[in-house]
Formats: sequence, structure tokens, C-alpha cells
Amino acid sequence: MIKLNVNGRARDVDVEPEMPLLWVLRDELKLAGTKYACGVAQCGACTVLVDGQPVRSCVTPAASVANRKVVTIEGLSPIALAACSRTSPACAAEVANATDPSSGATARVTLAP
Repeated sequence: MIKLNVNGRARDVDVEPEMPLLWVLRDELKLAGTKYACGVAQCGACTVLVDGQPVRSCVTPAASVANRKVVTIEGLSPIALAACSRTSPACAAEVANATDPSSGATARVTLAP
């Protein structure tokens, strides 16, 4: 059992310690905003914040973030989302889709390391 703090909520997940955080978020916690793309930490689609620092969740073992603060796109504040919208037209479109329930889309925010 691994104890995680995801988007301000304490969560216990029963997964192998080496399972990538990406799959814990998507498959176990049903947080689909974090995306899979390259699988080798190069593209940034899987980026989440861990204790405020950007981390590529596709190569981060779940056990390595136990008891640390993980923030996904779903947990970003409106201010953070607005900052993203102002700095990148592509991000703005993604955020608009994520916040429009009728779009059926989820957002991906790439945070520079």
C-alpha cells in the first residue's frame, strides 16, 4: 500500500512500488488529465508537480512520491490555469476544452523544468 497526496487529498493505492505514477493517476485514481505520449520523459505530456517541481510521471515510480504533494492538471488552481492560458495559445485551447464539460476533452499542461 502506497500513501499518496494527490491534489490535496490523501489516497492509498495498492500497486507495485515501481508502477509509474502516470498509470497510478490514470488507472487507479481515474485522473485522466495527465497524458501518456512518448513514455521516455521527453515530451512533457505526463508532467505533474511533485512538491511544486515538475516531474515526468511516465518514468517516476509511484513509491518515490509517497507522502509527497502531487498536483495534476485537475488540481491546478484557476490562477495557474489562467497563467498557462496567457503564455501559450495551445495551452489555452487545452484548458478551454478541459473546463468545458461538453467538449469531452481533458487538458494537458506542459510545465518547463
